[in-house]
Amino acid sequence: MTAPLPLGSRSDSATAGRARDLGIDAARGLALVSMFVAHFAPGGGPGGVLDLSEYLTAPLFAFLIGWGAQLGRGRHGEVVAVLVRAAALIGIGLLLERSDAQIVVVLVWLGALTLLCLVLVRLPDLALLGIAVALYVLEPRLLTSTAAALRDWRFERLMAGETADGLYPRLLELAVAGPYYRLTSMLVVACLAIVLARHAGRLVTVASLAGCALVTAGMIGAQRAGTLDMAPYTGTPAVLTFEVVLVVAVVQAVRLAATWVPAAARPLADAGRITLTAYVVQILVAHQWVQDREPGFRDDSWGLMAAMIVGSLALGWLWPRLVRWEPWSRGPVEGIERGLARGITAGVDRVRR
Repeated sequence: MTAPLPLGSRSDSATAGRARDLGIDAARGLALVSMFVAHFAPGGGPGGVLDLSEYLTAPLFAFLIGWGAQLGRGRHGEVVAVLVRAAALIGIGLLLERSDAQIVVVLVWLGALTLLCLVLVRLPDLALLGIAVALYVLEPRLLTSTAAALRDWRFERLMAGETADGLYPRLLELAVAGPYYRLTSMLVVACLAIVLARHAGRLVTVASLAGCALVTAGMIGAQRAGTLDMAPYTGTPAVLTFEVVLVVAVVQAVRLAATWVPAAARPLADAGRITLTAYVVQILVAHQWVQDREPGFRDDSWGLMAAMIVGSLALGWLWPRLVRWEPWSRGPVEGIERGLARGITAGVDRVRR
């Protein structure tokens, strides 16, 4: 059965499911804005609304990876493109981790999730929902037990005069024990995203938006009333629930908005197509920002936040108008990645022929 045409698609043709989805690209742009707010905002803003970026950013990127994996399912060169994308995310992430930026680089987690989604998109809906529910239930317990085991392991290594770094702790943090990011929680939203992408019609979109928006508003109200205790990145059941309903509400709202007022969504969509470039620039700028500063200096700055947001929107608009040759028109880093994927795919096709 053919999947419904995603809301916000640029085309109404029968093959538009293969076209870029304006709403999803706009959601990627919003993820960039949320990321800059989370990394650089000195305060929570009016009513603490900017604090929501701490709950939204990483789950939103994970959700969009799942949705994008479903949109790309079955395309020519899909496997090569995914492998190159994952390798780029992981490789660039490992390099950026060497910087002095006061930012926990999330790219390695996103690269690993990209690889996993290559398998997940081939599973039926019930299997995906089963994985999401199982991880939703187990994630808080796994985090508590593995984080304690990792602390004990590191303590024993240090007491023995050995290094506490290595592949084992890194893989454990990547999967379940990271203090900020964990594949277990990312997989919950990625699985849900794949299912929602398969059923992207208006009824499901509006229903999921309404339901998740109501739960989100209720949880925010309960937290402000002091009856619900939540802190970002902690992986508690309440936090995981809030992240899931928040990200679904935001994505569906953006997709509907892109359908109603596409002109307003296009600036965000343009920025959303250069997310990897913008991420790299952000780390380099943050690295330079803290250079030669006194100990304890923080990179939190309204000016830096505004510069990153405006700069990303401007670059997203300007780049494809200056560089029209595919794949470089997608962005500087994206052009390298996509060009490599196309070259490998063409080579594989020649060998097969």
